[in-house]
Order: sequence, then structure tokens, then C-alpha cells
Amino acid sequence: MAAITVLGGGISGLSTAWYLAQKVPSSVTIKVVEASSRVGGWIRTDRRSTPLGEIVAEAGPRTLRTGKSPDALSVLELLDDLDLRSHVIMSSAQSPAALNRFIYYGGTLNRMPSSLSSLASGLPAAATCLVSGVWHDFTRKSNTPMDSDESVRAFIERRFGAKVDDNLASAVMHGIYAADTKDLSARALLYPFWLADRMGSRGVISGLRKVARVSRARHAGQSVETGERRARNPEFWASVEGASMYSFKDGMQTLPNELAKRLGERPNVELATGQKVVAARVGATGRAQIEVHGGRVIESDHVVNTLPLHSMHGVFGNDMPMGHTPYSSVVVVNLTYKGKGRTPVDGFGYLVPRASQHESRALGVVFDSCALPEQDTCDVTRVTVMLGGPRFKELFASKDVEAEAKLLALDTVQRELGIRGDALDIHVTVGMRCIPTYTTGYVDRLQQMHEWTKRQLNGRMSLVGAAYGGPAVPQCVNHARIHVHNHLNLDTLTEPQCVSGLEEIIQAFDLPA
Repeated sequence: MAAITVLGGGISGLSTAWYLAQKVPSSVTIKVVEASSRVGGWIRTDRRSTPLGEIVAEAGPRTLRTGKSPDALSVLELLDDLDLRSHVIMSSAQSPAALNRFIYYGGTLNRMPSSLSSLASGLPAAATCLVSGVWHDFTRKSNTPMDSDESVRAFIERRFGAKVDDNLASAVMHGIYAADTKDLSARALLYPFWLADRMGSRGVISGLRKVARVSRARHAGQSVETGERRARNPEFWASVEGASMYSFKDGMQTLPNELAKRLGERPNVELATGQKVVAARVGATGRAQIEVHGGRVIESDHVVNTLPLHSMHGVFGNDMPMGHTPYSSVVVVNLTYKGKGRTPVDGFGYLVPRASQHESRALGVVFDSCALPEQDTCDVTRVTVMLGGPRFKELFASKDVEAEAKLLALDTVQRELGIRGDALDIHVTVGMRCIPTYTTGYVDRLQQMHEWTKRQLNGRMSLVGAAYGGPAVPQCVNHARIHVHNHLNLDTLTEPQCVSGLEEIIQAFDLPA
């Protein structure tokens, strides 16, 4: 009897198992192996009791973006299949959370333009560097380096000037990767701009139109078809059209919990928690064998590995090309205060750029009650302070990280938002090594990882996860979907697949002919 093992019970592993369960016959067994006692990975929602009632505290991602990209549509398709439509709460594209996003600069909140019309009121102080930056790129001769990659910092400074990075780009990268632009790969994370720099006659802006043509040609036929779904559930899909982002009434944990529940209802699926992978090898019959803590050996025809790279390193050894990829550590502090409207402005929140690190010790602050007011069932204001990332060692030199994080978070909202008084609830989550850092040279290492993976376990292992196609939930879900639908030959599972799961990701970074 054919069998597939999925390593990891985070959103990548659960999504992979779900798509497999839709495609393979019930005679094929699917085993999901998770080291921790729960599923969802870094998606984690805690329900907290306060004197005023229960609140939602998100320790990881808290919203999902709408849109027409395959990533966004894959998640919407998934929750439609899971019948989670009634659990979804949408944030309108015209809501303050959608229109008002800030950068903390010059000791104040700078509202970033959300549209061309919003530019009528002028650029905030943090963004005035864009004018000189665009002029710098437009007037400076091409100076593309010979190397295939450079840091995000080096790329932006070279083409647009250091202030664009110090004031703006560094803040965005803090919010997504919790990492310093000096460490991040321009080719991986700014690919359209990186490519435009190579295709343009005089820098980035002159090459963007050429890149747009290449992108349209590459992505032709890669859409997620939703026509039939819209006909079946028109009200839900109409609400998607008018929204900029969404979550769930009971928090993001709703999605992995429902996936686990549905998978558990299938007789050919086993979801095993508390099972840390300690070894991987090829058995005497040529099948893959996964050994977990305690000595249990799971034999299967194919293994889809969604483990973090630092967990894989201990299993597969030092020759793994991406084994030493650094991961950012982030401390998330959920603060709840009595009364509504305690933030000085309405909006999604703010990020802190490198230029303001002498004024703020946070990576950013999310205004949860404004972003998702439907989650509040009592008279409270919820905000979340994110700390650490590139400053983790600096801020948390003491061993008591939670105690230090509480003090830092309370000081942040008091000084930067004017929120004073005792918090009703303080919830701290320490995410050690939670976000992979796409460092300079990432694309070359990804190609090496692709070749290495195809040789592992006699061609019976492939990869899905946050370290490859992007760390966001939609990217992880779509990576799982593409891999199951496009890469695995499910009709010949007993034969080595000899695929890595990285094929389309690598292709997306190829230079056009």
C-alpha cells in the first residue's frame, strides 16, 4: 500500500496533507508528523480572559491579504473548501486599517500614501526622500554590479540613495522578515526591481516596463480559477472583492485547526503530534524511513519535508546547502486596555525604520482593535508590540526575556502612542528562530538546494515551506498547492519522484532569455 509522510504540522504541512488527501485514493496513507504538541506552527491564537471578557491574542500572523494573486486566491479557495466562510471577518478596502498605515519617524507617526489621490496632501517627512531617490535613479548612469546578488541595503543605496532604505525600506523589511536590509537578498526580495536594474537602459525605473512584460508572459496560465466558486457562494466572493484583508472571528488558529479536524476525519490520514524527527534514511526495500524520538520508524514512498531548515540540519547533516540559513527571533507582546479608541489615530499600525531606532526599540506596533474590530466582544483596545529581530540580542541580554519584553512594550505604547494606565492583560510570546532570513546569495543556494533535495532518500523527498517561496501564510499554502498539483506524480507514488518542490520557485528567479 502506497504511503506519503509529511514532516511538520504547520500551515505548510497541513496544507500539503490537505491537497494530497484531495488527490490520492483512500488506499494511500498520509502521515503528518509534528514535533510539538499542537498544529499550526507560528500561527497561534490564544483566547485570554480579562475582567471585561474574553479577548483574542495573536502570537503570529493576524491578517491575510485579499487580491488576485495566486497566493491570495489559494488561501481563499482553501477556506472556501473548508466551509469557513461564516467564520471570516473582512476589513473593507475603505476602512481606516486599509487606508492608514504609518511609519514612526521623527518622533511621530507618518501616514504613508495609500493612493495617488492621497499624495495631494503632500508626502510625510519619512517619505520625502522618495523624490530625490527617484531622481537619483533616473539621472544616474547604470552601475549594475557584476555579482548576481547584493544586499537590499546596497541595492537601494546604489540606485535610490541611503535615505530611502533608512526611512522606508528598512521598516518594511522589519515588518515582513524582522531582519536588517544589510543582510537580505535584493535578488530574492526585490526581484522585479533587481531585474529592472539589469534590463533598463538607465537604472531601475527605465526597466520596469520591460519587467512587466516579462512578468505577464511568465505568469500566463498560473491563475487560480474561482469562477465556479463565485457562482456557488456569490455573497462571500463579493465581500472579498470589497476587502483589503481578512481574518477569523476566533483568530488565525481557526485555519490550521479546521485543516487538522478535516484531515483527522479521513481514515487514511494520521496526524501525530509530539513526534520529533531524529533521522531519515533509505530502508532495505528502497523506501524512505523516518525515525522519530522514541524509536518509531515510519516507512513511506515519498516524504514532503516542511520542517524549518534549522530542524533539518540536525537530521540531514552539514552538506545541506541551506543548512546554516539564519532565522530571526521575534517577541510579540499583546496588550489590552480598558475602553475603546485608546490609540491616537485609527489605522493598521506602524513600522519602525532604521532611521528611528534611536527613538524606538520596537519593530512595529499593530492596532488590533482597529484592524479587526469584530474580534472585540467587550469594551477594550488591543495593540501588539513586536520586538527583537536584528536587535534581539541587544534588547534581551538578560535571561528573563518575557519580563524585559513586558517593560519594553509598555514603555513603547506610552511614549509613542500616549497610552497610559495599567493594561488589563499582557501576553508575551517568544518566537525563537521563527522567520527565515533570505540572505545575500539566497537564489544561488536555492538552486543548490534543489539539486541536493532530488538526491535525498533515493529521490523520495521534496520540500515545501517558509524558507523557499516566502514566509507568509498565502505563500506557504500556494507552494503546497503547486507542489501537489504540478510536481508530484501521484499515479506512480511507489517510484522515486526525483523532484525538489522548488522547481517553479527557481524558475521565477531565472533571467529572461
